[in-house]
Formats: sequence, structure tokens, C-alpha cells
Amino acid sequence: MIKIQPIVREIVQSEMEAYFALTNGYMNMSSYAHRIRPAVEAMTKKQVTITSLVVSLSRLRKEFKKEKPLIQEIAIKNITTKLPLTEIIYENTNTFLRELESLHKNISVSQEDFFTTTIGTTEIDVICSSNMAPKVLKHFKMKPKAINHNLAAIGISFDPEVFSVPNTFFSLLSITARARINIEELVSTPTELIFIVAEKDFGKTVALFSELHRKVNA
Repeated sequence: MIKIQPIVREIVQSEMEAYFALTNGYMNMSSYAHRIRPAVEAMTKKQVTITSLVVSLSRLRKEFKKEKPLIQEIAIKNITTKLPLTEIIYENTNTFLRELESLHKNISVSQEDFFTTTIGTTEIDVICSSNMAPKVLKHFKMKPKAINHNLAAIGISFDPEVFSVPNTFFSLLSITARARINIEELVSTPTELIFIVAEKDFGKTVALFSELHRKVNA
């Protein structure tokens, strides 16, 4: 027989708003129980009372409160910025990959520059300082699929042990998500997460992470 508790847990964990409301104590359990009862009954293949669902939700709340928060305040060590940036997107072909091997022989990259290449299954994405874009376009003979201008990079760096903390990326991404900032690309290293955003969102993004840095390190 399928038990109610694991089904209710699965439903709550799949709904971000419900998870936060239950964990932080502002969920109307009775109202939520009425909403999820059809789904619970369909999954358990039996009739379920509102009282039993409220009891399950109460137990879940105690269980969730013992866990680490889903969104945590990440200890930021430093914030770096690079702009303006240009994104150049190519088809992933053998010809392009051969030319990619000689790219750094023809284009020098300094510490002041930003340059990253991502090889996907069908596309190859080059994001670089805008002053380097003409050299990249000249090096590769084929026509790019798209070119996006007016981008900026905000690098969030932290100590190596932070990466072992569950939901580190999720916690940082939630900051931009709540502010409705569109992330064009993400680039990461073992101690840094770099947000690529439109230049129009640059100031707002820097301000949000600067506030987190100030708050955590106060």
C-alpha cells in the first residue's frame, strides 16, 4: 500500500512556493491540503481525508526545519567585473574545432581581458572582451550563427569549501531570479561563479551581490 507521507513530501518539494511557506510557517495547511488532495488520491489510489493531509504537512514542517535552508547566504570573498563583452556563437563542426586549436596562437589574452569558450553538443560559444571580437571573427573563416553585443560579466568568488555546500549555485541564482534579471550565460571555476548579463542589468546585479557581500561579512 502506498503511504501518504512520501507522496505529500514529493508534492511539496516539487513546488518551491509551498516548500518555503511550509518551512517558514506561513502555509495555510488546510487550504493546501484541499488543493493537493486530488493528486494524492490519484497517486495513492485511495480516498484521503483533509485531516490526514494536514497531519502529514505538520510532520513535514518539523522534518524540513531540521534541514539546512534551501537558500543560504553564501560567503562571498570578492566581486570582479568585466565589460563590455561580446558573445559569438558557431556551429560545432570538425572544421571549426581544428581552427579552435590554433586560436590562442593568434590571439593573446591578458589578465585584463575576458575570454571563455564553451564546446556544446551542437554549438560552440565564445564570450570575450569586445575589443577581441574582431580578431576572433577574423580567425574563424565560417560565419557565426549569432553575435550578441553589450554584455557584462560579474564574477563571484569564494573559498574552495563553499562549493561542497549543497545549493550554492541555487542560492546565488535565486538572488538574480528574484530581481527578474536574465542570465545570458554562466561560467564557473572551482572558486568562482561568473554571471554574464546584459549591460543594462550590470549595475543592478553588482548592487545585489555587493549587498550580500556586505551582509555576510559584516
